[in-house]
Amino acid sequence: MSERTVLDIGEFYETFWRRWPVVWRGCGSEFLSPALDWDRIAALEERLAEEEPEGAEVRRRADGQVLFVNQAQHVLPALDAACAVLAGRFGWRECTADLSVTRGGGAGIGCHFDHSDNFVVQQRGAKDWLVGLPEHTSPDRQRKRMLDVKGFVPSGRLPEEPFRVRLEPGDVLYLPVFAPHEGVQGDTAAGSVSVSFSCNAESALTRYLRPLLRRLSEEQPWWEPLPPAGAAGPQDAQRLEEALVRALRDVTADGTADGRGRV
Repeated sequence: MSERTVLDIGEFYETFWRRWPVVWRGCGSEFLSPALDWDRIAALEERLAEEEPEGAEVRRRADGQVLFVNQAQHVLPALDAACAVLAGRFGWRECTADLSVTRGGGAGIGCHFDHSDNFVVQQRGAKDWLVGLPEHTSPDRQRKRMLDVKGFVPSGRLPEEPFRVRLEPGDVLYLPVFAPHEGVQGDTAAGSVSVSFSCNAESALTRYLRPLLRRLSEEQPWWEPLPPAGAAGPQDAQRLEEALVRALRDVTADGTADGRGRV
């Protein structure tokens, strides 16, 4: 796994984006500053124990060793502000944040893969990571994750020899979309706190299908009554195809992605 001490966004997109994991040592302040301390985590845990947060999902392990907050930007203003800055800096449509707190050596949420590109910023303690590549998740499982297939569990399948890396406070780990990964607390008695900033992947179905349907409703071959079954000939199919191509070109011209999640 490559390591850097300087965050170069141009190099990142050219070399690592959606291909390889990379670690930036000591670059955490470029993602979140000041870092979260234990007092703020304790205050948040007390608040979450008393109220159900709006917009965020809180998961706790029964033994109390793991707290995971999905969409944590809704419960910590500092994370919300950081997400806005990172979205602008990296050119993303949006940025979200997850918070992971563990207390106990080896504690974690298990091996899995995501439909987002993640930047794990270590805040307190240490965390040990095993990381694979996007290609280690089969295309069928990638498809099911992107389509949010009901009942699908995105458990990860690491290769026989995964990348191994330990994050200390201030370190940042980039996890490419679909790459299987698992992070567990290192041998630090105080526990571990990390924040994952995510650029959520968007499929063409998500971005273009509804605008395409609206645009097709303006094309006569697509809104007029169809001939009886079996009566449609090559000319009818050609008109439909030509109208579909026109509509698709229109909607993609309004928001063509450059591969980095931005338009």
